[in-house]
Amino acid sequence: MTSPAELPQVRVLCRDSASVPTARHFVADVLKDWGLVGVLDDAALVVTELVTNAFGHTETPSVRVVVRRVPSDTVRVIVVDKRPELWPALRSARPLGTGGRGLALVEAVTTAWGCTRLPREKYVWADLKVAKGA
Repeated sequence: MTSPAELPQVRVLCRDSASVPTARHFVADVLKDWGLVGVLDDAALVVTELVTNAFGHTETPSVRVVVRRVPSDTVRVIVVDKRPELWPALRSARPLGTGGRGLALVEAVTTAWGCTRLPREKYVWADLKVAKGA
């Protein structure tokens, strides 16, 4: 059972240059509070990529970042934006290209990732396995 200290944590971020670092610090602080430092680096990478994609591809003015435990051996990082018609997709990056690797990185460090479309928004989520005993 999830303790009150591990209830989902939410932060709303407006589009600006500080949003990605703010998202990283938010996720890191939540995971430190929960004693889950073993997934901190991967979670920081995931939220960086998801927030960057949300702002870079959707032109949404803000996003919600959610961190939750589902089930107790998994941390889920979710980025919610208001453009459900724009679906994330893995791309092939050019060898010397500067973009196109974000979701491949997310896929590499998570147990699963995906997108849930609702009428007015979408949730792009990624699951990270928590080590036993954490």
